[in-house]
Formats: sequence, structure tokens, C-alpha cells
Amino acid sequence: MPDEDRTEPATPKRRQEAREEGKVAKSVELNTAFLLLVSLVFFFFTASSLGEKYREIFTYFIKLAGNFHLNMNSVGTLFNSVNSIMFKLLIPFFIVIATAAFLINVVQVGFMITPKVLEMKFDKINPVNGLKNMFSLKSFGELIKSFLKAAVMVYILWIFVKNNIPKWQALTKQPENVIFLMLLKDTFLIVLYTLVFIMFVAIVDYLFQRYTFEKSIRMTKQEVKDEYKQMEGDPKVKQKIRSMQMEIARRRMMEEVKKADVVITNPTHYAVALKYESSKMNAPKVVAKGINLIAKRIREIAEKHDIPIVERPELAKELYKKVPIDREIPHELYKAVAEILAYVYSLKNKF
Repeated sequence: MPDEDRTEPATPKRRQEAREEGKVAKSVELNTAFLLLVSLVFFFFTASSLGEKYREIFTYFIKLAGNFHLNMNSVGTLFNSVNSIMFKLLIPFFIVIATAAFLINVVQVGFMITPKVLEMKFDKINPVNGLKNMFSLKSFGELIKSFLKAAVMVYILWIFVKNNIPKWQALTKQPENVIFLMLLKDTFLIVLYTLVFIMFVAIVDYLFQRYTFEKSIRMTKQEVKDEYKQMEGDPKVKQKIRSMQMEIARRRMMEEVKKADVVITNPTHYAVALKYESSKMNAPKVVAKGINLIAKRIREIAEKHDIPIVERPELAKELYKKVPIDREIPHELYKAVAEILAYVYSLKNKF
């Protein structure tokens, strides 16, 4: 389908389908920038304690060197000691980075489990498709972006070094601890400058990824209509269901006519069937009503079951318009209906 035809924003259903397939607006650059920021903040606040621990480790190995005897056992012991020490030093950092990686992904795309992405598909292992992806316009664009990003970061580093060479040359006459602190500070600054640039790239990339994602899931007008039909139902089917429901309701209403006390007509256009049970109702209730053909059918059922039919044109019209089926009549119609019911009951008593 040509992109020119896809002019409609994606519906919630389309977005959910894309999400289930693992298609979301996600920027790898933003992940990288956030992890670098977290790393920088971590080392900024733990620099003093880490420096102290490294100093202790350095002192330990210096002392060990004087009493170290090289053999298989000592090498194994040294290797285990180094691994244990490095693990203890780095495990807090790894925990922080893993937590940060989880959080930035949740912020970007929410908590998402997509089994469809893990499904085995031939297209994923097809070498022809792999070559196409490798030499695609998107891959070429990513390569150019990486080169440009690397070039800018090298330029930032070169400018920083160029501006700080005189200061570093003057450090040769300073104590070692001063040199160490100055270099640590400058390292922090160069990482910070680089981070600012990477954050800028990440924000631009995230906006671009959102734009391309929204463009990729856009729909045609026909797709929106088809989806609406699927969700809301085909209008023809809905009309048929509605007709069936009306027919069932009409049949049920006609059954109620057989139980009515009286049918009030005008005499041909309107017909309203009333029922009154003093023990259950506060006022007479409309059990059936209709106009034209339905009114005719109500009269026919009434005649067949000996239900009295009373011609009151204005009252019939008012009852039809004001009172829904299975509702009691309003207060202002009590008197008129009561007179008719009294008349009907008097007729029944005569027979």
C-alpha cells in the first residue's frame, strides 16, 4: 500500500497490535545517554570511597609482591583474590546500571512482554534478508550517524586537550596527589561534555524514532472503516439484530394485550392497551400500544379475546405519546382512565 494513502493516525487497536509484535518508538541513543549519565552520577558520588578502596587494594598487592612465590597454587589463589575483590567493587555499579537500563526502557515503551518477537521465523535467519538489511538505506543512515557522532566526540576531546595542555604541563612540579585529583577532575569534565552532546543526539533521535514509528503504523481510510466494522459490527448485521429484537418485543407486547382490561383507540390510527391490578399497581399501566398496522393488530387481538375496546381519540393519542410501555399512567390522566375503567367494570358485572 503506497504511503500516500496512509493518511489516518493509527487506532488504539492498531497500536496494540504493533506493540504485541514488538514495534514501538524506541531510541537506543536515549538508552546510551541515560546509562552514561547514571554512570557519571554514580562515580561522582562514590569517587572518594572507590578511591580509598583502590588505594587499599594497591597497598595490599604491593605488600604481597614481597612475599609472593610463583607456583600453580599461588597463581590460582591470586586469581581468585583478584576476582573476588573486583566483584565486590563492581557489583554495586552493575546493579545500578541494570536498574537504570530497566527503568529507561519502561519509561520509553512501558512494561512489555512480546512472545511474538521470540517466535521462530525463517525471515529472521534468511541470509538474503540479512544482506538486504545490512545494505539497506536505514543501515547506511545508521553508519553515517555513528561516524558523525564519533567525529564530533573526537573534536570535543581534541578541543579540550588543546585548551588544557598548558595547565597539564604546569602540573609536573606539583605533588602526585594534586596531579591525580586534577586529572580526575578533567576526566570528569570531558565525560560531562561528551554526555551533553550525546544527550542532544539522543533527544533528536528519540523524536525521529517517534516520527518514523507513527508514520509506519498510519492507516488508510479503508483500514479504519474495516476496523470500525470489526469492532462495532457490520451495520447490516446490526440492523438485522435490531429488527429481530423489535419483533420479539412486539410479540411479547401482543401477548400482554390478551391480559389487558381495556383497549383505548382513536379509532383507527392509535391503540393503547391498559391493565390495572389494585393489589400490585398504584395506577393503570400501559401494556401495549401502537399506530396504524400495529394498532389494527392490537384491536384484532382484543376482539378475539373479548377485551373491551373504547374509542377516546384524544386520550388514546395522549397515552401513546406520553406513557412508555410497561409504565403507569401519569397523574393528570387518572380521572379520564378511571371513568373508562369504571365503565368497563360495570359492563363486566352485567354479564
